[in-house]
Amino acid sequence: MELVKTDARSRVVLPGHSDEMFLMRENPDGSILLEPAVVVSTSQLEYDQNPELRRLLTEAAEAPTVERTRRKRAR
Repeated sequence: MELVKTDARSRVVLPGHSDEMFLMRENPDGSILLEPAVVVSTSQLEYDQNPELRRLLTEAAEAPTVERTRRKRAR
């Protein structure tokens, strides 16, 4: 077990869990539960759940009229 302290803005550092998302629930007894979370956009969820949409978008992307101009990003 590890003792953590919130800062003036109610933030806490979770060692070993950088750049991760969690769902937080405060239980009636005052304990706090953090559950790992994966967040996706509504558009991504629709794409993932709709085979017909995936098929249409794949066909559109493979159409000979589609051009992709690739630009190098400035560093």
